[in-house]
Amino acid sequence: MTLIFRYALVLSLFFCAVTTHAGSSLSPNNEYRAARATYIALSKNSTKQQYRHHWDKVLSGLQRFTQRYPYHDKAPSAYYLLGKACRQLYGVSRVKKDARLAIKHYQYLSSHYRKDSLADDALYLQAEIEFNILNDFAIARKHCEMIVQRYPKGDMITKAHHLLKQLPKKQLTRLVARKRSPVVSTGSLRVTEVRHWSGDHHTRVVIELNRQTPFKVNTLSSSKKDNSSPRLYIDLFGAKKGKKVPLAQVVNQGVVKKIRVGVNPKATRVVCDLKELTRYNVLELQDPPRIVIDIARHKGAVFKTNYPQIQSAPKVGKLNIASVLDQVTTDQPMRIHLPDIATKTKGKIRIVVDAGHGGKDPGAVGSKKLYEKDVVLKLAKKLASRLRSKLKCEVLLTRKRDVYIPLHQRTAYANEVDADLFISIHANASTNKKAHGIETYYLNFSKNDKAVAVAARENSMSLQEMGDLELILFDMMANAKINESSRLAAEIQTALTSSLKRRYSNVKDLGVRQGPFHVLLGATMPSVLVEVAFISNKQEAKRLRSGVYLNRTADGIVVGVKRYLHAQKLLK
Repeated sequence: MTLIFRYALVLSLFFCAVTTHAGSSLSPNNEYRAARATYIALSKNSTKQQYRHHWDKVLSGLQRFTQRYPYHDKAPSAYYLLGKACRQLYGVSRVKKDARLAIKHYQYLSSHYRKDSLADDALYLQAEIEFNILNDFAIARKHCEMIVQRYPKGDMITKAHHLLKQLPKKQLTRLVARKRSPVVSTGSLRVTEVRHWSGDHHTRVVIELNRQTPFKVNTLSSSKKDNSSPRLYIDLFGAKKGKKVPLAQVVNQGVVKKIRVGVNPKATRVVCDLKELTRYNVLELQDPPRIVIDIARHKGAVFKTNYPQIQSAPKVGKLNIASVLDQVTTDQPMRIHLPDIATKTKGKIRIVVDAGHGGKDPGAVGSKKLYEKDVVLKLAKKLASRLRSKLKCEVLLTRKRDVYIPLHQRTAYANEVDADLFISIHANASTNKKAHGIETYYLNFSKNDKAVAVAARENSMSLQEMGDLELILFDMMANAKINESSRLAAEIQTALTSSLKRRYSNVKDLGVRQGPFHVLLGATMPSVLVEVAFISNKQEAKRLRSGVYLNRTADGIVVGVKRYLHAQKLLK
């Protein structure tokens, strides 16, 4: 047994030596590529992203490279990826230590590789974390000013100027909404009352103020270290606690156990101690100024009294721009990206055009094997060309060839490139071969059966699965740019149908509709889905084969986009 043990030990040591030698025998370039590939693989796997050990593997690979090859030309890129990975990890963990670690890597890059092209990116990303997560506005301002001084011709200069405009001159506030009513400067800003109410499906917490204030919402998981429960908290920057507001209120109804109020020099924090982390929605209302927090009683709950109310789809053929705008609430500011007039007057509007389906997903199929994926790709390319030439916009395509792209990656791409508009192009289909016409959708949960059926087809889901989508949509309602998307949809629908009616007979205007389309979920900019014709209809399928028809369809959409941008004062 002793001899066998010794033999096994020698073998194990031999294999360890071989493995170590093999690991160290990688060239610097190959080691960097391997570390980068691990990061990219994790970035594409949302399931693995939920577990820290996968992130640790990415970080260790990149750190190993930077330690071995600090003078390699890929070292700045490795530090940049380390910062990105830690920032993404924070998005999952919500542990500020991860955000600070991201800053550490960006800081090393910006200070040790000042002449590298990524140095100004690192400075801006530091400022973004300090602004959005750590609320350290003075340091965020310092890093933006460093970009202006060091890299006046760099690609981060526009973003740095934009962030500087959002930063307060005094360390008081964080601007959460891009559109906000002017704040009255007279008198002390105070929280005047915190009250709560519980119904069948949710608990509502209302924070009343004497005037509007910038705020930020966050959640924390339970911790075994200090035996703390899950929490949802909201920081009200610059606000003081009113004398009549209690420091704590016991609730013990639904998922909320207690509401606590704490004060520090920068903000008043209202904390909801929860039994479990669950769905929530935060709304800012006026007259009187107040913030409403709706918290579901359990993870599967749906807020039937959610504000704004979910509306059914408009009746076909009876919808014009005015009626669309009348249906949309205007008193809820949306905390998402909007084209900014101050910055966009100097730069170009950026539009992402999405050709639906592709690759293994053919979409709807018409007669003589006319595939939706092929038709919409041709149209998307024509639309992109016309938007560039006629509106002088920057246009990016989600796909330029016949390739499959998951629905969620399309809007993720638009978010990543900081697009101002997102337009998804599709061709409709119906079991009724006589069905024809043009319709434009924006994101909402529609109770109209036809709209749900179209969304089910475009989402590749069953109608039963579409019922489950309503739960997802609750989380999206506060972030989807419904107001602006409805306006964009109305302009495109009107311009497109009017343009085609002048040249073709039997063009049916099916109007603007609301639908739960996966391809629009998560978009942080005004986004629409245009069904340009019915591929299942013989006459419209024939038109879709025509390059002239596709050209005229693209022209009509361009007119709609132009009108929308003019209305927003983003085009002269």
